Amino acid sequence: MSLTGTPFFVLSIALVVLSVVVLVAVWNRIPGPAPARILGRVVLTLVSQVAAVVMVLVYVNNSMGPFYDTWGSLFGEDAAVVSPASGGGAVPAGADGLRPEKLAFSHYNGQVLRTTAVGPDSRIKGDLFIWLPPQYNDPAYAHTSFPVLELLPGTPGVPQTWFGTMKADREMVRLMAEGRVKPMILVSARMNMFGGDRDSGCADLPGGFRTATWLGRDVPALIKYNFRASHDARKWGIMGYSAGGYCAANIAVQYHSAFHAAVSMSGYDAPNASVVTRSPQLAAANNPVLLLRREAVQPDLVLLAMGSRQDPGTVGDAEALIRALHTPRTSQVLVFDRGGHDTRTFIAEMTPGLVWMSRQIAG
Repeated sequence: MSLTGTPFFVLSIALVVLSVVVLVAVWNRIPGPAPARILGRVVLTLVSQVAAVVMVLVYVNNSMGPFYDTWGSLFGEDAAVVSPASGGGAVPAGADGLRPEKLAFSHYNGQVLRTTAVGPDSRIKGDLFIWLPPQYNDPAYAHTSFPVLELLPGTPGVPQTWFGTMKADREMVRLMAEGRVKPMILVSARMNMFGGDRDSGCADLPGGFRTATWLGRDVPALIKYNFRASHDARKWGIMGYSAGGYCAANIAVQYHSAFHAAVSMSGYDAPNASVVTRSPQLAAANNPVLLLRREAVQPDLVLLAMGSRQDPGTVGDAEALIRALHTPRTSQVLVFDRGGHDTRTFIAEMTPGLVWMSRQIAG
């Protein structure tokens, strides 16, 4: 049974009702001596409370995320790494030059497509969710190559949150109707390779997952191969919230030949995943502020960094990221007076993020 499906949520409600009914029905009917009756009542009370907690957690996961989309992601199932020779195992760094695959798609939600792909360089096997603007299938746009915005979730989090709770596709339709954005392809990719609440750090881990390569090189290659997506880096952007905000800045700085613009929504400006920070060299190599400061000639990159005064650290990190640019140009910091580190705030940040991004990559 699906972790995020309606049947499981209904089952969780039924278990709460059943546990309460049993609790009331047998409270004064438990046989045996007083200690046994007390123990029985304690157990029944705990069971009903656990059932209620599970129901609430299922509701929160479904309505505010999903943070976990499968039982495997909940219990920390790692992503797969596929070897081109044997079908499994590790692939050495630099094993690029492999051709992207032609993908088969299914419908996920509305006009959103879903597929599972293998990165031609990283060999990571991960989910992709793609939204094509209505113009993509309009004969008048048959020869148009579209700008692309890559979307990154937080940790814990899954890529389909952008088209579930966040409703980025619906917001794009609304903003296009108002003339505030131009058509763009949206693609959201798996970012958390460990599953659970462990953060894989948006980095190429020595001997481990090459997440940065997957997001910065493989996903663009797969989208360009399968869709009429622009091959011009100035028509590509990347945006994320929380851990995905940090990742968007990190990937844009490292793969500036693939991206022209990045938006960090309530992100941080330095790595905080233990698999990255335990190595000073790896942490420095994945710190976008340090990388920008060290560049004598910085890449052709513009950034939008957002934070909330009620979300400690996000405003300071946003300001530090923009200050690291020698020539800010259209880069800017956007500060919200209210909002915590939660989905409601990320949704509020999404609209100005989409509008700003459209101006940078869609003209």
